[in-house]
Order: sequence, then structure tokens, then C-alpha cells
Amino acid sequence: MKPARPHGKHAAGKRPAGRRLPARSWFDRPRRVEPKADAELLAATRVRARFAAWGLCVALLLLCLRAGWVMGVPDERLEERGREQFRASVEVRGRRGNLYDRHGRVLAATTNLPSLYANPAKLTDAEVEARVSAIVTLTGKSESWVRSRFAVRADGKKAREVKLGDALAPAEARAIVHGLGRDQMWLVDEPVRVYPGRDLAAPLLGFTDVFDEGAAGMEKVLEKELAGETVRLLQERDRKGRAIDGGLDDSDVANAGHSVMLTLDASIQFATERALDGAMAASQPLAAMAVVMDVKTGAILAIGSRPSGNPNDNAARAQADLFKNRPAMDQIEPGSVFKPFVAAAAIEEGLVTPETMIDCELGRMAIGPAVIKDDHPKGVISVHDVIKFSSNIGAAKLAMQYLGAEKSLAYLKAFGFGRSTGLGLPGEWRGTMRKADNIKPIELATTAFGQGVTASPIQLVSAVATLANGGVRMHPRLVEAILDRNGQVELPREPREDARVISEETARAMALMMEAVTEEGGTGTRARVPGYRVAGKTGTAQKVANGVYSTERISSFVGFLPADRPEIAIAVAVDSPTVGSKYGGIVAAPVFSEIGAFSMRYLGIAPDAAEAEPEPLVAAAAPLEVRADGQGRWILPDLSGRTLRAAVTAIEPAGLDIAVEGSGRLVAQSPPAGTPVVPGDAVVLSFN
Repeated sequence: MKPARPHGKHAAGKRPAGRRLPARSWFDRPRRVEPKADAELLAATRVRARFAAWGLCVALLLLCLRAGWVMGVPDERLEERGREQFRASVEVRGRRGNLYDRHGRVLAATTNLPSLYANPAKLTDAEVEARVSAIVTLTGKSESWVRSRFAVRADGKKAREVKLGDALAPAEARAIVHGLGRDQMWLVDEPVRVYPGRDLAAPLLGFTDVFDEGAAGMEKVLEKELAGETVRLLQERDRKGRAIDGGLDDSDVANAGHSVMLTLDASIQFATERALDGAMAASQPLAAMAVVMDVKTGAILAIGSRPSGNPNDNAARAQADLFKNRPAMDQIEPGSVFKPFVAAAAIEEGLVTPETMIDCELGRMAIGPAVIKDDHPKGVISVHDVIKFSSNIGAAKLAMQYLGAEKSLAYLKAFGFGRSTGLGLPGEWRGTMRKADNIKPIELATTAFGQGVTASPIQLVSAVATLANGGVRMHPRLVEAILDRNGQVELPREPREDARVISEETARAMALMMEAVTEEGGTGTRARVPGYRVAGKTGTAQKVANGVYSTERISSFVGFLPADRPEIAIAVAVDSPTVGSKYGGIVAAPVFSEIGAFSMRYLGIAPDAAEAEPEPLVAAAAPLEVRADGQGRWILPDLSGRTLRAAVTAIEPAGLDIAVEGSGRLVAQSPPAGTPVVPGDAVVLSFN
């Protein structure tokens, strides 16, 4: 029988209604602990704790000892690692060499000019506002750009260092930072390439890039000579990475580059560009260019190109057309200025004389289906008159009937056409000229009067200088000497003779024939220079567009003077005149005359006695115009008693800033007579 189940509130196993007892886990089960085992476990734990504590104390002691050692005992290896954190390797370049003209006048130089920096975070709005206008004026930046430098950035903070401008005028820059702390706004002198003459010879000189390396023109050609030595230095920096100025100038550690003296004459260059400006204004062409050469040495005294720009202006540098060195890079069809070289070849070969008669067929000659025409139709005329009246037919017959293709082209190449000038100018071309073995009759005929062949103004001036130099061609030169770092001549560039092309007798005959071009009845009368005999040749060539001849013209004039004792040769080319005449004798010849007149006075070349005309009311012994002192300066003459027009004309070639007071005849001048001046100096003339 089963035992009876307990009854009642406290019956065994009876759970209270609505209450659940928690279940017991294994850990809740009662365990039996042996007293001896517990004591052993506690002792072992205490031993391990003591060992851990002692180990920690020893480790801390060792760390303290090591830290004390590192801090107190010198260690070269650690010191070097510490220094490396506060210095960086920087590249230092020696100062770039200067460019001078042949009289030592600076054409390009490197100088230190201030750059403006600011810490917008430390400038108040009032301090910024007070200087914004001055910064805009000084730097040429827009006001919005300047204000953006000081504005709060996207991260809600202001920049701690911004560059506001470089190559600034020192006085104006110092005025802006005046009254501010060194950590608010400051100036840093940085090397800058400057061109004192602004656009003077700019396409030839070129400019440097942001790395101070030649990017164009002679700056690029002479990079090896001009560039300073490059070295690497360790620059000390503060904890924010900013350079610490140690007072060490770059020149103390890196050698400067060599300076170079060019053959250019700044005064003749100035006069050449002024004459080109006149042609640009009068004829409004696409471009105008001119080259002046010393016939005895091949030295280029001036090489002008218009349009032009100021290399000091970064915005102008971006316009490549302003810095195109057209006398080297433009390949033009020379036109009739080619005729004297063909005639010289025929005379040199003994095939004709200046008196040999040529039938010019009244201005029309057929060669196959083509017809050659003359602008000034003539019948039977001498070789002398072929040049004087610029007969295309006469020149064509000299090449076709007398010289032949092989001799014609060989002489033209000897004069320097179709080959390099040796100047190494960027973008320079040899020019184009057909070969004798495949040239057609009509092509030989047109080559004789300068069509179907291309040449640069530098090649043209070199060729005409050959005629002026008694038939000897000199290599064109642009570098007079390489200077050492003390400004002394280290490597002179001597004149070099290329070859004798024609005899002296032929050269003299050509001079007389070309002189007739500027005489009455010739095509180049506007190239005359009062007081001097001029030998020259006009040219008017059609331009090629899309493979065919267009209505645009290249107007040119080449020549030398004095014709009887040559000193300089000049080549002028005007590209596509749009106003007035397009003939070289009308457009280019006056440019030649202006350059020639200035150069003769400047170089001190005495006029022909028969041509000199005394001025009324002025003593015969008084100088007629300013004269050069041989050092690139002008000596003012005594202008007393002269009329306003005569006085201004006398000193105008010097490029002075002339101020006139009163009218009548001159009673006072400042500076006085005999004072040396340079272009740009102020001269005051008083009349009564």
C-alpha cells in the first residue's frame, strides 16, 4: 500500500500557489572544501603576487634608468635622429647670370624682390580691410581673389600662411606690412628675373620659367652658360615644418652662372623697334620685323619684331605670338630682294657685266603656259637697270639663259640661303630652296625673283652684308663674350669668316647697281638717308595661303650704308600691310631709312662731304646732332640758336624724354651741352 501524501499548508514538497523556486545550478551545489588544500592554494597565490610585484618594480626601475641614460648621456646616433625630424633636404641654385648688350647695359638680370605673405588667422577683419585696396594695387590681383585668401575655409578655420604676391615694389610692399607683427604679415626676398628694357628685344631675349630655367629666346639658348650651380642643403625647420632662416645666402653655397654679353646694341635696338612701331601704325600689318648687322664682323646689332610683349608681365608671357622671334622663325618669300644675288652670280662667273643688255620684252614673257610680268614694263635694258627697275623678266633670264639651275642655286646657297645661320635660335628654319636636278624652268625663273623660295630676315641681312663686305660672308653672331663670375671676359666669341662668295670687284659693281635703286627713277628712293649713300633693293612678294598665292603681300627692303664704305646692313620685312600701298619701296623703305639715319649718327659715321648741308644761323663747328661716346651713351650738343624743329630733330635719335618750353629759338637747355645721357633721360629745351 502506498504511503499517505502529507496534507496541509506546510506539507512536504508543497509549493506555494503562484510562486516558483529558482533552479539550482552546479555552482550552487554545496561543495566540500578541505582546509589543508585551501591553505596551500592561498600560499601559492601570495608567492606569485610577490614575484609579479618584484618583476614590475624591476621593469620600472630599468625603464627609469634607461630614460635617465637617454636624457643624461650623449648619444650621437639618437641626436642625429632627432635632428632629422627638424630639417629637410632642399635644392639651392646659384644666381642666374645676366644678359648684357655690347656696351655692358643690362638686358636681363636676377635680383631679389619682396614677396608678400600673411597669416589670416592672426589678422583682424579691420586690419585686413585697411590693406585690401593697397594689396590689389600692388599685386595686380583682383579684389575678390585677395579677399578669398583671408576668408574662412571649408573646415571653419582660416589659413595660417598664404602668399599674396611676388616680385613687388619694395617701398610699397613695406608700407603694407607696416604696423603689423612679423607673425601677421611679412615680406620674403626672393630671386626674380627682371628685364629693365621691358619689351626691348623681348622676342629675342625670351624669358625664364617658374624654375628659373630658360623657357624661350636667348634665355633658353644660353641656359648652360647662364644657369647657376645647383647644390642640395639641409634646411632647419621648426616644429610646424616652417623653414628657419640661418642667415646663409644662396650665393655662399652655390656658384652663380656666367653672364653673357650679346652683340646687340640697346640704342640701335630701341631705334629699330621705334621704326617698326611707325610701320605698324602707318600700314597696320600683321607683323613687322628688322635686323641690323655689322657687315665686317657679322655681329647682329639689332633684331626687332612687332608685335611684342613685356616679359616682366606674366599675363603677357602666355601670349606666344608676342614672343615669337619672327626674324628667325618666319619663313617669307623674299621677292625682288633676291635679284641682286642672282645678278652678282652672273657677273662673278663672267657671263655678263652691268652693261650687258637684256630684253625684258615690254613686261610680259611666257614660259610654257605661265606668263611672267613686270610691274614696270621695259624693253631692252642693261643688267644695271634690271636691278634699278626691279625687272622680274630680266632676273629670270639671268638665271635661265646665263647661269643655269646648278650655278644659280649654288651661289644662292653660298650667300646663306637654304641652310642654317648657326645661331641656334629656337624655332629657326633653314628655309626652302629647290634642288638643281629636279627644278623646272618656271621654278628657276621665279626663284630668280624670290618666289617659290623662302628665307628668314636674318638670312637676308647676312646675304646683303656679304655684298657689303667685299664678297666675304661672315657667320652671323649674337654672342660677343662669355663673362666669368666677376664680370671679366672669360671666353670671347671672335668673328668667323664663312667663305668668299664673290670677288671685291663684283661686290663693288653690285654696290653701284643697288645704289641706283635709291636714286631718282629707282624703286627705293624712300630708303635714302640724308648725308649718306645708300645701296639697297626693294621687294614685294605674294603670300601663299592654302597652297596658292593670295592677295596679301610681304613688303621688304634690304640694303647697306654708306654704299661707298659700308658699315651696317639692314633687312626690313612688313607682313601683310592693310592700309595704303603694299610695295616694299613704300612700306619697308622708310623703316630702313629711319634705322639707317639713327645708326649712322649713333655710330659716329661721318656723312659724305658732298651731302652735308650746313644749317642756317648755327656755327659750322657746332655738332649737328647727338653723338655717341663709345660707351653706349650720348653726348648732348650745343643747341643754342636752333629752331624748335631743328633742336628736337637733332637729339631725337637718343630716345630722350624731351620737354619743350616756349617757342622761337633755343635760349637754354638742361642738361647743358656736353653732358652724357642715356635713352629715357629727361631733357628740357627752352625757346624764346
